[in-house]
Amino acid sequence: MTHRRPILALDPGLRELGYAVLNGPNLIASGVGALRFLPEDQRVLEAKRLVRHWVRLYHPGTVVVERTTEHPTQGLARVHRFAQYVQRMAHRCGQTVVVYSAQQVRKHLVGNGWASKDEVAGFIVQRFPVLRIYLTQDRQWKERYWQNMFDAVALALHHEAHPPSRSRSCG
Repeated sequence: MTHRRPILALDPGLRELGYAVLNGPNLIASGVGALRFLPEDQRVLEAKRLVRHWVRLYHPGTVVVERTTEHPTQGLARVHRFAQYVQRMAHRCGQTVVVYSAQQVRKHLVGNGWASKDEVAGFIVQRFPVLRIYLTQDRQWKERYWQNMFDAVALALHHEAHPPSRSRSCG
């Protein structure tokens, strides 16, 4: 029997950083790193610290990151640079690095690349009922907050079902 190393999936953001750790069919950890209350000049440093912490804590074999694109807006450009940092850092640490678009993940999980975040979260709750408490909240901001975690879990599930060939591993 071979020992599988966990998957660390990240939904990159500098307001909230969603993460999930999946080991085979088991969801080991999931949550959101809250960055919105930090001064903007400290958010990237804290996000990097969180990712390094999760890598040390869970020893993932694979780091999955949602695809970001370059953007002229400063805030979105910083998210893209942060996602690139995560990919380089994980690659240097010996992890396989995989990048998927949100549409690719949604198409696989719910059969529609343009499915809503609520539809994806509903699918995830069917697979992991313990996450049901995060599905509906009394405030809209809380639902948006937990969507970051659901997006990370979706990335991990997609990768678990469709691991790429080694030639595509460093995306």
